Amino acid sequence: MPLALFSKLLTAVYRETLLAAQSAPSTILGPDTTVFRAFDQSHFTVDTYRHILRRDQADNALIVRDAHADQNRWTGRSGDPTIRSWGGVYCSLQQQAVVNEVAHYVQSARATAASASGAPTPAPLPRTATLNQKCVIKIRLLGAFLAVDLSPHNPGFHSFIEGIGRTASVRREMAATRRPWLSIRDAINDATDCSAARGIGLALANHGFRALVVQTARTSERSLLERGDNLIFFGTQGERIANLSVEEAYLFPLVGKPVVYPVEY
Repeated sequence: MPLALFSKLLTAVYRETLLAAQSAPSTILGPDTTVFRAFDQSHFTVDTYRHILRRDQADNALIVRDAHADQNRWTGRSGDPTIRSWGGVYCSLQQQAVVNEVAHYVQSARATAASASGAPTPAPLPRTATLNQKCVIKIRLLGAFLAVDLSPHNPGFHSFIEGIGRTASVRREMAATRRPWLSIRDAINDATDCSAARGIGLALANHGFRALVVQTARTSERSLLERGDNLIFFGTQGERIANLSVEEAYLFPLVGKPVVYPVEY
């Protein structure tokens, strides 16, 4: 689902984030860290004879495709000719985060289709049914990544974000959007407007950071506290993110255990 973009707010947040980037809370993700990524099965081609996912097919999941689009929150087009746009490869550090993200987007697509046909919004699918429509891959980091850590467990997260939100330019542009935001955190987590989050993401990428850790905005059906963190690798359009290796892929039948496909040449 495309996200709205208020370019003046994005520009204000971008400039203030760029000024504060040196003090951004960060973490180093070392080699052998594993992360997960989900994508549509239409991009998943297996070697049925050897029961593997070929390496060339697996690498397709590591290519940046959103640098000029508006489907993602923290990366995409800037809407400002003076600000370089960046894309990203979106992954999750924990399995519950990728499940929550998949469930959200599958349900959003069903709701959009129902609305277009005049039908009522359908009830949420069980999590097993949402995963049935996706392929999930496990990725291992081959080198160290310096990532900005904007997850709530990082003690520097709150002061960094709130410092950006207190600046005069950001407060002015937030008010001009006429949205019911009480703080910059509300703007960052807005379900339909990505201006604040993307301004932060593009500033960090242009400053030279290679990745960003953020808590998923999607909740679990079991608990509001069961979320997990997303890991976004910054890159240019068409770039294959280096120092990542897909180890295996999973398909989820409606009945039975996940089917594992090792990645081989």
